[in-house]
Amino acid sequence: MEFAPLDILSFLFFLCSWFGYALFARIAAKKRNSLASVLYRYRQEWVRKLSKSGMSEVDAELLASLEKQVSFLASASLLILASLVTVLSTASDMFMNISTLWFVAEVPLQVVQLKLLLLIFVFVYGFFTFTWSIRQYGFCFILFGSSFHTVKYCREAENYKAIAAQRDFKAMAKVLDRAAHSYNYGIRAYYFAMAALAWFINSWFFMIACAIVIIVLYRREFKSSSLQAMVSARLVDNVHDEEPIKFD
Repeated sequence: MEFAPLDILSFLFFLCSWFGYALFARIAAKKRNSLASVLYRYRQEWVRKLSKSGMSEVDAELLASLEKQVSFLASASLLILASLVTVLSTASDMFMNISTLWFVAEVPLQVVQLKLLLLIFVFVYGFFTFTWSIRQYGFCFILFGSSFHTVKYCREAENYKAIAAQRDFKAMAKVLDRAAHSYNYGIRAYYFAMAALAWFINSWFFMIACAIVIIVLYRREFKSSSLQAMVSARLVDNVHDEEPIKFD
């Protein structure tokens, strides 16, 4: 089995696109407004609020809803993996007759199966990142539950204190932020899996799809109207110009 040079080039372009964008996003978020940098500020303020007022039912529901979102995508990853494994095991020359279309490159069955394996690896990665995000949100439940009193049961008590135990609240906000980052990595895996589907058409479509995914991710993480609204809500032009959030 031989790979065409264009197939090898497109696969390397796929890897460079994925990991290169991840590196760029991490570095850029330290200097300019991005969903990651802005939301990290809001998460810090959330933890600071909890340290002063305690854990309310609304806070618990908000945290649970975040975990449910990740759980849904983790379950979806398993269903997609099951489907891909089924397609891989039943693939045949007759089954892969999509190559009869004029714009689809004709490749050996073994190459098609390797492309399916690429999709499988991408969704396996996504599943691992989503499940790790779920576990980290579970860590947040334990941290918050052990650190803050519950408003409903303790607010009316004499000498009420929001903090159940002294903690490093900045570190707690970091755990919450890392859970969100793992979720974000899983979402990116879904995006690049969509790009990998274009490889079944031909290598040129594959590289174009990778470029489109990068543009979409960049616009949503650095140029979206939602990001601009969240920055405007803080009454600043760049969140990095703000004073560091301090915890009492």
